[in-house]
Amino acid sequence: MKVRKIWMSPDTGKRSRYAWRTLGGIAGIVLLALILICGGVSLMFYMDWPRESFLLVLCLGVTVLAVFLAARLGRRAVQDAAVFFLTEGDRLFAMDARRLVYHGNGVLSYAIGTVETQQFLRQIGTCEYPPAGADLIVKVERIRANRTHYAVVCRIRYPDRHMVRRTYFLMKGMEDEELLLHQLERRKNWDSTLGASEDRSLRYLLVSALACAGLAVLCVLSHPAVSKLPQVIYFPCLGAAFVAFCCMVCFVIRHRRGE
Repeated sequence: MKVRKIWMSPDTGKRSRYAWRTLGGIAGIVLLALILICGGVSLMFYMDWPRESFLLVLCLGVTVLAVFLAARLGRRAVQDAAVFFLTEGDRLFAMDARRLVYHGNGVLSYAIGTVETQQFLRQIGTCEYPPAGADLIVKVERIRANRTHYAVVCRIRYPDRHMVRRTYFLMKGMEDEELLLHQLERRKNWDSTLGASEDRSLRYLLVSALACAGLAVLCVLSHPAVSKLPQVIYFPCLGAAFVAFCCMVCFVIRHRRGE
């Protein structure tokens, strides 16, 4: 069926800079982390600060900053790659352009795939039919409004009639945004035998936050500068705290998405 309407992010609709923004953002995060680490270590030696305490703070600070920036960059990449199609017959399709291009897991392969995704996004506005990789939205489970975007949790159907849940991002400020929200709300109210699943992200978020806090306390007490607990548990607790922190960030993201 022919496409009646296409929705995409403002950046994609004008002239997509997906590859330059994504690859440049990754390079910028890596460069910033290296500068902070090298600058921090140099400042530590120059000011003759306590090495153990300062390196701990530096490590945690750079890690938190890098994870935060990477999460923001990833969210923007997902938003720019999301495209919605309304076709004849009142069918609504959604597509994540990144899934249509895959060259492997290497750094060079990822860069090539990102450039090809940008080229595809620049051509998407001329499509008469939804691309072969577009997903048919059968049911909308949740629409969560955030500051810059909406997170839409959908049930989609593959050509083999297999049903899966997938989250798409609708960036605020796109042209005819209200019309797309209306189409999504209609599908949210449709009767379906598929009930919305319980949102467990808050429960898992609380558990991971408590685990991260408890492990952080153990790290402080076992640190050589404090020595309240055996120093042998310091690095295992530090590694476990990092894992718990990453889990906490993942569940924060899932909760914001409404998953």
